[in-house]
Amino acid sequence: MKKKVWIAIGVTAVFLLLAGVSVYRQAFAKGPEVKTSHPVQEEIKEQIMIPGTAKLVNEQKIYASPEKGEIKEFLVEEGDSVKKGEVLAKFDDQALELELEKVKLQAESGYIKINQLEKEEDQLRDKEKELRKQAGEKEADKQIQPERDQLKLEKRLANLELSQVLLQKKDIEKRLGELEVKSTIDGVVLQVNKAATSDPATAGKPVIYVGDLKAVGASGLLSEFDSLKVKEGQKVTLRSDAIPEKEWKGEVSEVADMPEENQGMNPAEKSAPQYRVEVTVKELSLRSGFQLIMEIETDKKKALTVPANSVITGDSSVYVFVVRDQKSYKQEVETGVASGNKIEITSGLNEKDLIITNPSDQLKDGMEVDAK
Repeated sequence: MKKKVWIAIGVTAVFLLLAGVSVYRQAFAKGPEVKTSHPVQEEIKEQIMIPGTAKLVNEQKIYASPEKGEIKEFLVEEGDSVKKGEVLAKFDDQALELELEKVKLQAESGYIKINQLEKEEDQLRDKEKELRKQAGEKEADKQIQPERDQLKLEKRLANLELSQVLLQKKDIEKRLGELEVKSTIDGVVLQVNKAATSDPATAGKPVIYVGDLKAVGASGLLSEFDSLKVKEGQKVTLRSDAIPEKEWKGEVSEVADMPEENQGMNPAEKSAPQYRVEVTVKELSLRSGFQLIMEIETDKKKALTVPANSVITGDSSVYVFVVRDQKSYKQEVETGVASGNKIEITSGLNEKDLIITNPSDQLKDGMEVDAK
């Protein structure tokens, strides 16, 4: 009896094993399941991605000026709101004020001298009239002409001297006006560094820094190659790790004509030239100095595209897998612009081809597949 039971169990096990093998063969008769799609003609954007920094669009930095002397009075403090044209500080004007007083006295002396010469001209005309009555017109002209010429020369010289003095006065008044440092923008005083006026350690730092906190833009650096593609007016998308769920839209406002100055003194340490690009943003809710990623849209065109993860870069070629007669085949391609999760195919495919969009590492050339 026991022998019959064991025989029955053995037969059942063999049956189940054969059934499992049959199911396995049926499941994989068509090869691994793969997802497929056709290349699509669609609009694709060519973009350049560079790091950037949020910055104030409108700002004013005032530095110490040895030519103007020491700042004698600061009229603002950090945090003050200021209007365009408001006086922020005054340089010491004592020496210029004394020079102005001196020039004013010279000008007054010049006017007096010219007035005196004009009186002498009137007296000479009266004298000429008397001589004409007594000695005749010819004799009067003979005697008066030398005096007339002398007065004319003296008056001309006096006028020239006065003109020079008045020019000096105008120049000093202009320089005095420049000693009043005025705000060129509406904004907030972000920094007042009184030590920068005399401390050599602070050389190069602004004495007063004013910025418009409502107008924040962005700035970054372009390589030589990228600088040829980027132009004013191109659209820019900006993102920040500080607020990863948000993005801002802007546009290129300026691309520098000259490269950034290289700080390295050793010529061997010089890096490739980089060109600054400025970006205006409508509403950038970040503070100046925040780090950004900027995507600059340099071109937009119709192109044949495929999903970026369907393209494989090998050691010697770039290829995709296409499906023909339920088998996968390597198809070499040439790629162009990459945008998001799409990539342009410039050669090797057409819209009728069926490509595998999720190629695995196990996928081989000529392998049977179950295309979905």
